[in-house]
Amino acid sequence: MNNVDLHYTVEGSGETVVFVHGLSDNLAYWEFLASNLRHDYQVVRADLRGHGQTELGGDEISIGTYVEDLHDLLIDLNIDKINLIGFSMGGAVALEFTVRYPDLVSSLVLMACFYGVDEHSEIIFNQFKDALKISFNEFYDLILPMVVCPDFIENNKKEIEMLREIASKSANVSAYIQAIDACLNFDIGDELSNIDVSTLILAGKYDEITSFKSQKDLQGKIRNSKLIVFDDVRHNLLIGENNEKILNILKKEFK
Repeated sequence: MNNVDLHYTVEGSGETVVFVHGLSDNLAYWEFLASNLRHDYQVVRADLRGHGQTELGGDEISIGTYVEDLHDLLIDLNIDKINLIGFSMGGAVALEFTVRYPDLVSSLVLMACFYGVDEHSEIIFNQFKDALKISFNEFYDLILPMVVCPDFIENNKKEIEMLREIASKSANVSAYIQAIDACLNFDIGDELSNIDVSTLILAGKYDEITSFKSQKDLQGKIRNSKLIVFDDVRHNLLIGENNEKILNILKKEFK
């Protein structure tokens, strides 16, 4: 596998917290949590291949590709123990990283995560691919009501339109399609019983991408894990007052 230069940030000092973003996102997704945790922890964020300011490179993309990129980054930064947090596809990366490198992970936080593709998520991911083959804007319009509730969309029309315009200018559609294929080929269900670190699963009750049922299944497959459900959100948990709630949850988790 060819190395790529990941775009990343390192802030603060203390125990290390590593954030892994989801499909079509970048390290800016974690800004609220990172800006608050960096006062007490060393916070590492990186753009995955083909996302944000990291190039795609020429390798075939799999969840394992992202894992090895992250592992290489930690070696370069001389970090040998982390609290690992992943959202959506980033949660899949976090799961596989923990299975491959269990000695490096102190604790695991999975937000709206999946451990493999079921019939429901296969349909969703293929819808995403079909939309991206048309345009990024088509994808954005498809995924938006799946990640946030209707009242949020109604109350934030201008901000949402601005974010769509910004995202469309930097979107690497080819990288996103390859990332979706990586998700479709991902299944780590048989290895979840090997995870033996404190694991926190955060789920949206009305998540239309990674269903609440799949989150409960995930919790049942990882010993030493607990599930916290947010009643008022879909896939994107970091929204509104939940930002503060999740920040406080993380602070307690890392004590």
